[in-house]
Amino acid sequence: MVVKVFLSCCGGDKVVEVVKEAVRLSGIEAQIETVSDFTEVAKAGIMSTPAIKINNRVIVSGRVPKVQDLVTALTNIAKES
Repeated sequence: MVVKVFLSCCGGDKVVEVVKEAVRLSGIEAQIETVSDFTEVAKAGIMSTPAIKINNRVIVSGRVPKVQDLVTALTNIAKES
């Protein structure tokens, strides 16, 4: 599973930590990638950061999600695979 975290030019530590914690709690093996280059963020169709994509599906955009919400999303997407 690939989890991409899209960030703006500054900050982002909080959302990355939330993602890491959610992956840990879910017990799912996932590769976490961060994308902060504006061109790459735009190519991905992200209009508001921070944003999180799991397996190319935008899960959240424009806010830092709750850890439990991400655990649920990770678990649900893993079941679909």
